[in-house]
Amino acid sequence: MANEEEIPIVWTRNQRTGEYRFPKTHVDGVVGIDDYVENAVKDNMPDIPDIPEIEFNDTGWIEYDVNAPMQKNTQFMTSDYNGFVCAYRIINLLGVETFYIRFNMRNITSGAVVNLPSDLILNAQSFTLRTGTARLPVQVSIKANGTMTFYPNGSDSGWSTADYVYQEISFLNN
Repeated sequence: MANEEEIPIVWTRNQRTGEYRFPKTHVDGVVGIDDYVENAVKDNMPDIPDIPEIEFNDTGWIEYDVNAPMQKNTQFMTSDYNGFVCAYRIINLLGVETFYIRFNMRNITSGAVVNLPSDLILNAQSFTLRTGTARLPVQVSIKANGTMTFYPNGSDSGWSTADYVYQEISFLNN
């Protein structure tokens, strides 16, 4: 090529063995190195199968409403807490569906009901939720039809409008 200067190939000979070697060279000085490397890679690398497309689906957070007298999104909502709102999300990764639900509400009465869409979960779920430090956990039951019922602990009779639940729960949904 024009404007390229020729790079000399420097050989030396090992005085004991008589072998020639390249103590210093440049890639342009090695004739056929591109073909050698390409063939070496082909000959020594296993066949890599095509990577299948990963099955992934995410609904994103979808807010849900609560029924009066409950109030939603009341706790940890200042900028220094960056609290979350009442919402749910479904993530499906490689056929494994995980259901996430966030609770941020107060003024919960025994038997209070929140209705989620009826096609969200396959099986009934039951769990306890964290409350303020002065209260026992609240039992929650979600039926497959989306009816979510709250049961504050029966021995904890002093619930006020200021008492709350705040927690995120997740479970497998298939």
